[in-house]
Amino acid sequence: MKLKRKTWNNILIFSVVIFFGLMLLPDYLRHQRHARDMSDGVIALVTSRSEVLALRFSHLTLTRTLDGWQTDKPLLISPTELAQRWLGLKGTQVNDATLQSLRPQLTAPRTLELLRSPDQEPIRITYYQQPQFWLMQNEQGQWLAVSVDSRYLFPLTKS
Repeated sequence: MKLKRKTWNNILIFSVVIFFGLMLLPDYLRHQRHARDMSDGVIALVTSRSEVLALRFSHLTLTRTLDGWQTDKPLLISPTELAQRWLGLKGTQVNDATLQSLRPQLTAPRTLELLRSPDQEPIRITYYQQPQFWLMQNEQGQWLAVSVDSRYLFPLTKS
């Protein structure tokens, strides 16, 4: 059975459309997931997770290598798991009135630097530990209340 030139053209066009659809599908699904998370009132601390090459705290540094994440301090968990915990954090946005009422308690700010490629400015995340939650400012400047235990974020050994 011999196909006409017009039929081959239609098959080729249809194949290209299917190919582009498959290439864009992961981005579409990621966008849908992000939109669903945002509709639940939960906001990600870091949206550009894949670009992060290092997480630099005042007492600890996590660096992405070809073999995964490495650290300069001993941890109770793997450096990869700790990096995923920080990069996967989500919280509830804190409104201005609540933030103003918390201001007197915010006395010891700490900073996390997310290093990206050398030509990009690092992302700086300011965070405060409160008795019931962490108050963190994400890369868009939104203040988030994140409810996790301090050992979840800083599983350091005593040595």
